Amino acid sequence: MRDLLSLEDCALAEPTPGSQRAYQWMFRILGAYLDERPPSRISLVELPDGFLLRLYPYTDLNGSEQQVVHFQRETLGTQLKQLLQGRKGRSARTFQHRGVWSSFENGHQDLFRSLGYELDEASAQGVLIDELEDGVLLTYRYLDSAASSWKKRMRVLTREDIQTILDDALERREQPVKEFAHQRRRA
Repeated sequence: MRDLLSLEDCALAEPTPGSQRAYQWMFRILGAYLDERPPSRISLVELPDGFLLRLYPYTDLNGSEQQVVHFQRETLGTQLKQLLQGRKGRSARTFQHRGVWSSFENGHQDLFRSLGYELDEASAQGVLIDELEDGVLLTYRYLDSAASSWKKRMRVLTREDIQTILDDALERREQPVKEFAHQRRRA
């Protein structure tokens, strides 16, 4: 099992000011939120002030019961804490992930954090994530420094692509541990 944070811990783990890992932090929180009550499908749209998250519950076959939550970028951690306080006293339930997420034991949080890293590396903006029947649509814009212009990138992530992204993220997290152990052996 990978190092997932509880929803409460995500709310407390604010990034340091000026952090270059803004998407990684924000998406980890959003993923933890989704894993608390996994929907059948999600759509996430970046807005100038944050994110609009549309959730489709498993019980809603015609799309009429969708839930829409607006997360403001500047207060994401605070909003999450308020959402958590609103559900205090409810018993924690374990949900079985379905659809594309059924192949990944850690659900949304692990992939969203990993995607956040990739988006931070690309200096992405205007992110859109839309869950498909057997994958995830990801689109964003980025600054092409060679052409000095903004370009649009779109990619449909299959289950295999998602597994590769997760494996790469795990390797990145293990790398500092391996380097530290190697340095200690040399000392």
